[in-house]
Amino acid sequence: MENVFRALGHPTRRALLDLLYARDGQTLGELDRNLPITRFGTMKHLRILEEADLVVTHRAGREKFHYLNPVPVRLIHDRWIRKYAEPLVSVLGDLKRGLEGGEMSRPSHVYEVIIRATPERIWEAITRSELTRDYFYGTLVESEWKPGAPLRYAYPDGRVAAEGTVIEMDPPRRLVHTFSALWDDRVKADAPHRVSWTIEPMGSSCRVRVEHFDFEGPTATFESITGGLSVILSGMKTLLETGEPLTMGR
Repeated sequence: MENVFRALGHPTRRALLDLLYARDGQTLGELDRNLPITRFGTMKHLRILEEADLVVTHRAGREKFHYLNPVPVRLIHDRWIRKYAEPLVSVLGDLKRGLEGGEMSRPSHVYEVIIRATPERIWEAITRSELTRDYFYGTLVESEWKPGAPLRYAYPDGRVAAEGTVIEMDPPRRLVHTFSALWDDRVKADAPHRVSWTIEPMGSSCRVRVEHFDFEGPTATFESITGGLSVILSGMKTLLETGEPLTMGR
């Protein structure tokens, strides 16, 4: 967490995060135009934010887009703020707002988290119902886990929270599937979108990157995922590193 606190300690870096909070997925040039510093200075501050995983990037053609990643802030909340002042503070993971139209290959959300676990163990956490139950809002995932196979997340009482279709599989490195939210009447009207999970080994840990594509505007599903995905990834990290579910009670 030291890198996160260091990154947040400079006003220019906080200003960059505010710019991405206001409109996510901006290029270096777009961000630089809003800061009273040189382009080199903007690049330097963005590099520090990337090293702290507060900003993640995605290339689409020749453009490099920068996205706000709220997961590290969510982890600070879980470790410190919730412990001492949960009744007074709203969930800090709900930082990521805004949607800018663009190419279909450009993600609408990019979240990352570093988990101290093997790629195989993280793959199990994504694809096994006895594990998703403890971090994916109590739902159990079901699929044959092959391209073209249906996928669904269901509550223990059988109610379906979401469903989709497996598009691509490369265990234990990459999973792509469609996702159609069904957990309430607001999201049921939304069209399915595409989700990509990438597991990148980093020594004894792995970087888990989750990208959401193809929203048809700022839908109800988009708004739910904006705040909810950081909780899911924080819960997965806690479960795999401690063996215990993340406690969300006050």
